[in-house]
Amino acid sequence: MYFKKLRDFSRKHDIFSIILTILFMVFIRTTVLGNYAVDTGSMNPTIREGDKFFSNNAAYGLKIPFTKHDIVLWDSPSRGDIIAFRYPGDESVNYTKRVIGVPGDEIAISGRVVYINGKKIPRSFISRDENTEIFLEKLNGREYLVQNYRHVNGKENMKKFTVPQGALFVMGDNRDNSFDSRYWGFVPVENVLGKLVFRWTSIDPDTWSIRWERIGRL
Repeated sequence: MYFKKLRDFSRKHDIFSIILTILFMVFIRTTVLGNYAVDTGSMNPTIREGDKFFSNNAAYGLKIPFTKHDIVLWDSPSRGDIIAFRYPGDESVNYTKRVIGVPGDEIAISGRVVYINGKKIPRSFISRDENTEIFLEKLNGREYLVQNYRHVNGKENMKKFTVPQGALFVMGDNRDNSFDSRYWGFVPVENVLGKLVFRWTSIDPDTWSIRWERIGRL
């Protein structure tokens, strides 16, 4: 009797449908579609301050909302992917970096050139100005720009190491101004939140004008 009254009341006032809609939106927001802003220059020139992105949080599988536990997995991060993840040093903070090494890869860095399994990532010079140099890298079928500072020494060399199972080695495209795996270690795969796929807006932080030419797919 009480259930029937509650059901009739819910139908009359559309409460049930509203609750279902809210739950559905929460599910989509937490498991399928993410929204990220990059407020630092660690991914320049690929991602600039003021860029905002949608991520495909279902690119590799589905997680139980608000947890790191997987419901199902159908793929894994690949070299070259730009991912959002929980920073291992403080999981309340989200980072965005590029995947360089996957489990089992042997990584070494010599003179700012990255080697994967004994082969260097192809890298060609594009341009330079007073402070920076821009290079084009090709990794796993992807082409992207990386930036080095001409008068600043970053993490230019690292002895060979192996990416452990269940972990990723990530770097920022702004190689001399990125706090990444070279400094704090590997990203547990379970910390990955999603794969960045679409830049939905880009606002210049100095002028607050929209950079229309930057909107679109990565």
